[in-house]
Amino acid sequence: MKNTLITLLYTSLSLLLLAYLFKLLNWPGVSDFSMGIFWLHIAAYIAYSSFAQPKDNRIIYPLVVLVFTILINTFKIGSEFEYMQYVVFFTMFFYVSFHLLTKNYLANDIRFLKPINYIAVFILGLSGLFKILHLFGAETLLIVGVSLTSFTLFLKGIIKGIDR
Repeated sequence: MKNTLITLLYTSLSLLLLAYLFKLLNWPGVSDFSMGIFWLHIAAYIAYSSFAQPKDNRIIYPLVVLVFTILINTFKIGSEFEYMQYVVFFTMFFYVSFHLLTKNYLANDIRFLKPINYIAVFILGLSGLFKILHLFGAETLLIVGVSLTSFTLFLKGIIKGIDR
């Protein structure tokens, strides 16, 4: 059960990142999909927290970010704030980076994925910087960065979910 929840956590985060990309590219009808994936991710985290060891305090950080995100979405905090898109991007960036780069988070790390994770997070951060500064090729770099990061999240979830 624990391995299934780990796979579900990483897969739902991968889909959530792709939904964020589709939202940035203004695809119609993506808001319902992203909310469904968001709630699936929250449910997976709540279910996994019942299996987490009491000594692993790192699970509190993602749960705080998720609760903070729910409060912002529920009460529409900052919707009139023009820089809210940057706050959302950096929250998503740090949240994904935490899952990819934190050592032994949710399970043991896989050696060959470590450099791929660093490259994916670097390209994702660079693409966000390009998008914020409105530089040439920002959307292409954003598609590559989000796709690579989403793929590494999915791969990490599948590999961590397999009993070794």
